[in-house]
Amino acid sequence: MTSSKILTGLLSLGMMGTGVLCAASTPDAANAPASGANVSSQQADGVLANDLVELRVQTAGRKLANMIFTDKLNGRTYDLGPDFFSLVIADSEPDEFLSKEVVKESTHVLRASDLAAGKLTKTDIPGDPKARRLVERANGSRLTLPFAKTDSGLQLTWWAEVREGHPYVRIGLTILPEQGSLPAREITVLDFAAPEAEVVGSVKGAPVVAAGRRLFAGVEHPLSVNEADKGRVTAKIKHKTDLPNRAATTVSSVLGVSNPSQLRRTFQLAYLNEERARPYGAFLNYNSWYDIGYFDPYDEKAAMNVVQTFGEELVRKRGVVLDSFLFDDGWDDTQTLWKFHKGLPNEFRDIRKLAESYGAAPGVWFSPWGGYGKPKENRLAAANGKFETNESGFALAGPKYYDHFRDMCLHMIRENGINHFKLDGTSGVERLIPGSKFASDFEAIINLIDGLRKERPDLYVNLTTGTWASPFWFGIADSIWRGGWDHEFIGEGSDRNQWMTFRDGQIYANNVAVSPLFPINSLMTHGVIYTKRARNLQKVEGNDLTNEIWSGFGSGTQMQEMYITPSLLTQPEWDTLAAAAKWARNNEGTLVDTHWVGGDPAKLDVYGWAAWSPEKGILTLRNPSSVPQTWSFEAASVFELPVGAPLRYKLSSPKGDKLPVDRIEAGKPVSLTLQPYEVVVLEATPE
Repeated sequence: MTSSKILTGLLSLGMMGTGVLCAASTPDAANAPASGANVSSQQADGVLANDLVELRVQTAGRKLANMIFTDKLNGRTYDLGPDFFSLVIADSEPDEFLSKEVVKESTHVLRASDLAAGKLTKTDIPGDPKARRLVERANGSRLTLPFAKTDSGLQLTWWAEVREGHPYVRIGLTILPEQGSLPAREITVLDFAAPEAEVVGSVKGAPVVAAGRRLFAGVEHPLSVNEADKGRVTAKIKHKTDLPNRAATTVSSVLGVSNPSQLRRTFQLAYLNEERARPYGAFLNYNSWYDIGYFDPYDEKAAMNVVQTFGEELVRKRGVVLDSFLFDDGWDDTQTLWKFHKGLPNEFRDIRKLAESYGAAPGVWFSPWGGYGKPKENRLAAANGKFETNESGFALAGPKYYDHFRDMCLHMIRENGINHFKLDGTSGVERLIPGSKFASDFEAIINLIDGLRKERPDLYVNLTTGTWASPFWFGIADSIWRGGWDHEFIGEGSDRNQWMTFRDGQIYANNVAVSPLFPINSLMTHGVIYTKRARNLQKVEGNDLTNEIWSGFGSGTQMQEMYITPSLLTQPEWDTLAAAAKWARNNEGTLVDTHWVGGDPAKLDVYGWAAWSPEKGILTLRNPSSVPQTWSFEAASVFELPVGAPLRYKLSSPKGDKLPVDRIEAGKPVSLTLQPYEVVVLEATPE
């Protein structure tokens, strides 16, 4: 079941208005509209609308008069005013002594109302049923408003877009300097009054919510600065460097509505999962790190053996769908720059053929900044000054290095059938490089990934080091790194139990605690580690590996990683791995909703993940402590049930766990005692 099917299921339960999404029949009487504007009596030059939201743009002559956003779900209106975008531009003048430009501290603001507006046009957007981005399967409409070119050669185009059945409008600004680079230090695309506004999260790129959790907003970029101050919402992005000349820069934002009890689900399912570059779905992959390669090269024989063993044991014998074999650091000759070493004389071509015989494909590790340690030093030396660099290593924003890196990536797709890139290491440093069309390496990698997806639309992209828990990564990448060391050990119990506590403690500390609306269904966590070269994880005690496997898949992340040396697994362990992988894929329509429950693993609290769809609920719990712990839960709370959802559920366990009760019911708490280090996986089927 895809996320769009989940959304359809929610709608069919009549949950919009009283639950997840749907138009309210009467205004929200408990709270007055955010604006006194009488929308129905004002004429507009352009209107975008569906059953949930409406945007009306009004002009007066060649000037903007107003823009009004209506939340049909909660019966509210928001006056966005005539200055719904602005640019803070740095002032500069020649220094007569140094004969160069010196940027002063002073700035000036260019507002929408300062500009002469062109003709506002509305365009219908037909849905494409085959589009990979789910939102593009729905019909929609787009407003476009160009502004007259300024004396300095600046061309601005404002736009907004809405799709049928979606509870938000996207609003953006495209900026094209044509007479030199533009020192735009801030670009604001939303600035309006809304009650109870607050930023949800402490990381860069956290969204704003307002109106009692009925409204969400933000610039759709992980470097965005979304602010709430004294009842005012602003969504902007800041730049330390100039926007490049003759290169279009687009800044987009989202303005959406929700039932207050369903904000997380609306934001993550009805917005993020609809807009993400690749639909959420299980992506099971082997990773060579800790196994055939660990700071050293591996050869074709070792790689082929891995593919054949996993293919036979999981695919042929047990019917598992295996997506990719990720070949991590160790494939390239570090005395060159991204060329294969002699141990892989045919590159991945023969490995590709073998992988495809099992329904999979090879994936590959690349590091935009050049990797780590001695191999990175070798790559930088091999470049011999031919490519641009910065403090972190190679500068992807550099025009020469960008072209080289892009060509190597395209070669991997075209010649080696790569379906999965692990892009490890991207600098956030802003520095305008002569001749570059990118203000930073982040802007460069966004452009790179977009081009790679055009080459192979089903490509899976995993961005690792250099990312953080902004929910706005997922219009770009499919997963990001959870943060922290690759693996470590904290807490109590065996090494494997301490590793699980560390892994999940990092998920909590670096993501859940600092970014509540971040979708933890899209984290690279290092899932399951059982290899001959992973420190302290070369052996198994008791049922530790079973618990690790089920907790990894039960977390609901689509990035299902296997750091496993296949020769270490017994046949029963292969069975467990296969059962958990098949279960997770069969339940991806529910696991897409995964959210954190319980406490902090680092404090040895009971913790886990819950998910719900109209089909079922899923609850995965772990006790990281050396003593039994009892955890109480109630169905409506743990599953965040929307109004209209079934209230009674029958329990079962795909893992074979002992059930606390046969049935649970909303409003009736249940207590579950977990033994030391126990992992429990429960399914709750509506009755």
